[in-house]
Amino acid sequence: MISDLARARYDISAFLARRSEWWCRLDAGPSMRLGAERISLSLEFGKLILTLWGEDFSECWRVEAYEIRGERLLVRLGRRPGWTATLEITPDEGVEEAAADERRRAFADWLGRSIERELGARIEYLATHRDEAHHLSGVYARLILARGEERAVAIAVNSGESPRHVDGVVTAGLIWWTHATSSARWSPARRLIFFAPKGRAAAIARRLTVVRPDGPPLKLYEVDESRGALTAVTPFDQGMLFDPHRTRLPRPVIEPPPHPLRDRALAIAPELLRVSWRPGSSVQSLRLRGLEIARLSRRRLLFGVGADKRPLRENWEEFERFVHEVARIRHPESPEKAHPFYRLQAEAWLEDVIRADVRRVDPRLDPRFLYPQIPTYETERRGFVDLLGITEDGQLVLLELKTEEDVDAPLQAAEYWMQIEWHRRRGDLTRRGYFPGRAIADRPALVFIVAPLLRFHPMFDVVARWIDPRVPVYKIGIAEDWRKGVRVIFRERANA
Repeated sequence: MISDLARARYDISAFLARRSEWWCRLDAGPSMRLGAERISLSLEFGKLILTLWGEDFSECWRVEAYEIRGERLLVRLGRRPGWTATLEITPDEGVEEAAADERRRAFADWLGRSIERELGARIEYLATHRDEAHHLSGVYARLILARGEERAVAIAVNSGESPRHVDGVVTAGLIWWTHATSSARWSPARRLIFFAPKGRAAAIARRLTVVRPDGPPLKLYEVDESRGALTAVTPFDQGMLFDPHRTRLPRPVIEPPPHPLRDRALAIAPELLRVSWRPGSSVQSLRLRGLEIARLSRRRLLFGVGADKRPLRENWEEFERFVHEVARIRHPESPEKAHPFYRLQAEAWLEDVIRADVRRVDPRLDPRFLYPQIPTYETERRGFVDLLGITEDGQLVLLELKTEEDVDAPLQAAEYWMQIEWHRRRGDLTRRGYFPGRAIADRPALVFIVAPLLRFHPMFDVVARWIDPRVPVYKIGIAEDWRKGVRVIFRERANA
């Protein structure tokens, strides 16, 4: 046990102040990268409490012991009798990251040999290190290829990476091309080549269809690491993009099914609480300014934030106190802006603010129609359009909301546009009951990417300019105090 809690808090806080980012690992679990501001310490009821939080999670523990070993902090945590865990906080991912780096280097070396053997190209440059100055991730292998007098810029991702990283290879490739072709270090290149893992190239091929056609010629190869084969893949043309059976558009949510506890729960703060529900699911989510505070399933209600949920039985007074406490903290004028209740699920809070008055984003939008979480189907995972709306003259609008930097936001939004546009042309939206009484214009949907002014990624404009001009993408910057209400600071076409 810790005898001097104030000293322990000072020691741990001083350690965390050394860097702006840390890698956190609980017991033998995966490493998690967190900004120092997402790790907090507080003294509560004679205990030292450590809290970690991200966009969609919050975890609290009691600190029972700690040890600082140079650049490494070990914290023994407790939560309930008989349960302990060890949290390791380091400036890098340690053994796990070293293994990933080794895997990436081995893949890059193998790919270089395969390219020389199968494509007859010479490798002039090959790198897997992270280049923060030019926003180049170490996840991808970056190459310069030469065959005769012709040169090509290439980028590759191996089969051991996550679906998110595999999808991100297109964005990474566009950034790499921009850097490589603007540097005096290399001769001019004429072609941009992508290498994607076997079974995952379909998603990359689809995403490449939104890249503007007046750029460099694009080439995609599927990499079969087990067979040592590189196979050329032709990006889909628009008629072949989606399977109509797999991508069936769900009907819009009008009213969730009845639940015996929901109305009583909503009555605690009817002006703040909102029910979120997806068709086909038996679970309803109760949200306060976007933050999920309870889940209703069958005849049960679990309340709490993140993994810390408990059943509601006869303890309605406890639940009511909890709701009012969340409402007090999750408020634009909150006295506790560092509290997880305030910081968690910021994009959901922004969505809640926009849904309250969507015309603040664009006065042309019809406030009667705003559909959240429209599903899109990707090869490896399912995505969701944040909000789908329509203007007074019938033009569809996709609203993608961001509160943190996301370099992949432009291409992700363009890919969502592609599927919504596919549904529009087929008449699916009208047939499935969207926008009743409003005729949908025969014009391409607009894409609004909405984010606080300082939360657009530094490479946002570079990536957005690669998107085909037939996809009308708009960058909408809002004031940083958006929790008080959305104020648009600038609106500009991102890919004219």
